[in-house]
Amino acid sequence: MTSSFSSRRPPRRVIGRKGYAGATSASGRSGVGDRLREAREARGLDIYRVERDTKIRVKYLSALEDGEFTELPGDVYTRGFLRNYASYLGLDADQIEEAWHEEAGSRPARQALVVGPQPIAIPSRGFVLQRSHFALLGVLVVVAIVVAYFGFQMTRFLSYPTLGVTTPNALNIDVPANTTGYTLNGTATAGSTVEIDQDASALQTVVADDAGHWSRLVTLHPGSNQFNVTARNLDTNHASKVTQIIIRVPEVTPTPPTPVVGVTTPTNGTISKNGKVTVTGTSRMVATVTLTAVYLGAPPPGGATVPPPATAGSPSPIASGSPGASASPSPVASKVVVGPSPSAGPSPVSVHPNTDGSYSLPITLGPGSWQLNVVGTAATTGRQTATASVTVSVPYTGVTVTVKIQGTGSGASVALWQDGVSIGGGIRPDGWEVTLVAARSVCIYTPRANNTFITINGLDNGTVGRFGGTHLYIDIAGPKNVASCPGG
Repeated sequence: MTSSFSSRRPPRRVIGRKGYAGATSASGRSGVGDRLREAREARGLDIYRVERDTKIRVKYLSALEDGEFTELPGDVYTRGFLRNYASYLGLDADQIEEAWHEEAGSRPARQALVVGPQPIAIPSRGFVLQRSHFALLGVLVVVAIVVAYFGFQMTRFLSYPTLGVTTPNALNIDVPANTTGYTLNGTATAGSTVEIDQDASALQTVVADDAGHWSRLVTLHPGSNQFNVTARNLDTNHASKVTQIIIRVPEVTPTPPTPVVGVTTPTNGTISKNGKVTVTGTSRMVATVTLTAVYLGAPPPGGATVPPPATAGSPSPIASGSPGASASPSPVASKVVVGPSPSAGPSPVSVHPNTDGSYSLPITLGPGSWQLNVVGTAATTGRQTATASVTVSVPYTGVTVTVKIQGTGSGASVALWQDGVSIGGGIRPDGWEVTLVAARSVCIYTPRANNTFITINGLDNGTVGRFGGTHLYIDIAGPKNVASCPGG
């Protein structure tokens, strides 16, 4: 008698290490390999055709159909081949994979073996400085600087200067009889112009220094002297509030009224390009008005205004060509001026005032800074008024150079050319000084270049050696080092 067990076919091949390809599962389905083969044959597909379509090599396809999974590269590739082959044959890839796990005796967690294109996840690198970051930082810095600059300019434009008066310490004071002058002192915004309007007729100005201090000597006449003081920013024309000061000088009787003369034009710091200046003003009880021009020195660089004189009297002329402040002072062994002297001012001029006391005095000035002093003389007593003064600058049309030997101890050799013509040379002692007034150019040669100081048109230029050589050519364009001077 034959049992049902003996009629079964023995398994043909071992699948892997745990199952059999020809085994039948508990559900009655055939093995994985048989299902793949049957599906392929049912579709009439040749195994080589399947290789071309799926790109799975024939030996791996045969191993899948025969259940010889040991011939495959590994479990991962086996699952991948099974799913791709099942999908190609129209079978359910998940069911085929599940059946393979059951037959193999293991059931690991499912995972997709054939994955379509996925976006590449780029790991976060954190913040890294790059060149573009520095460029952006530079732009931000520039923007910040521009904003700060325009903010400063806007603040400067909108701000009004401040003003304070320290002397006198009261706005109304009395001074002794016969006092003819008083020094006003105070504080104001640095660089602002302090305007002092005396008796609403004579405007005087002074510039507050870097520390904000200002000082001005004003003339007084017997009686009440009213001064309206204002600080003004000339760039914006913004002005502080007016501070009124009244200084009373007792009138001594029966002394007759004091002759007075004042200047209306020009104002302090006027720049006259051609040197032709007309002084106008008013006077009282004077028969003659006399104008005297006093040379103060070279005009300020850039046409800046000249600070008004420190006193109401006539100041002493400032010696031209003084060396720079960096040089130690030493005795001047010799000082000469070659060419027309810049301090040679015009002769005094006089005029009789009109019946209303007004006057006009024309005068022609040479290059430099000048103080114009106006004095009135009474008709009967010959008494003179207090001096009314203004300062005027005339720019240079040529070149004025001051040369000074300083710090050698034993002197130095110097050769000079003026407008291309040699004016001599030789050994000059320490402290020797010369001023050259040229229409076009000045040239200097000295082997002691670092001990030869130069001032050009009133501006300290240090030493000849500062320009890199022993020959220095100077014209209206400025100084420059040259290989040799004309003819030298």
